[in-house]
Amino acid sequence: MYTSKSLYHLLIRLFVALLASHFIVVHSAEETWLELFTKGYYYLSLLYSMIITILLIESVYLSAKFIDFKFPTPRYRAKRIKAQFIFGFCLTAFHAFLLAMILFYLNDENIFNSGYFEKLFVYILLFIFTLNVVYLLYFEYQKAPTLRYQRISLDYTNLANLKAKALKANLPAVIYHENKACFAIDFNGIKTGWPNTIEESMNLLHSENYFQISRKGIIHRASILSFSPYKIKCLKIALNVACPIELITSRRKAAFFKEWIG
Repeated sequence: MYTSKSLYHLLIRLFVALLASHFIVVHSAEETWLELFTKGYYYLSLLYSMIITILLIESVYLSAKFIDFKFPTPRYRAKRIKAQFIFGFCLTAFHAFLLAMILFYLNDENIFNSGYFEKLFVYILLFIFTLNVVYLLYFEYQKAPTLRYQRISLDYTNLANLKAKALKANLPAVIYHENKACFAIDFNGIKTGWPNTIEESMNLLHSENYFQISRKGIIHRASILSFSPYKIKCLKIALNVACPIELITSRRKAAFFKEWIG
């Protein structure tokens, strides 16, 4: 059963399919638009093109939806983009070719002798690429929690227990990037070199206890002393260990940080 939101999105996809199909049909026509509207073949060609376009839009949509389910958090952004290119763009482009070949075959034409690749295929690839960008951004930002500066009370007893476990396991309290190198500070305040990049570190560390606040810093949950609003939509984090750099979340990460810490 359709909700009002899903019905609204369906109507948008149908409208985009109709508009794209119209331009596909008329792009090489010698007649004017008004003249084409009086021709029966225009509506038949529009129907064929719209069916194909809807299938392509749904292919990109379903690919993006599956990728969003498979990689739900921002830490997988690079993998999401790669998967979107493979399944959303390349696979859909292949579908576009197959559907066009079937259509040409039903009309007793050879797609390779029709000028399809010279006249149309580049525009279709551009259309598919645009769809992928739109859906990638849509699924990227629709789940972002709204940043509200409500007070969140930290459970310092639980954090103290977590810190004791981290000390015993010799885990880093903070990892940061500075002067083209990565460093780690443990819960005793000892600074050492860190062999991994920030992105590599997040793939190695447990996301329940570690959070990447920006491109230059990762913090352990037990190292957090307090945090407060900073400039526009950012948070400044104070730690219970000495750190030589200011730890400030990016605007994008701030809302996810409050959701994570809360």
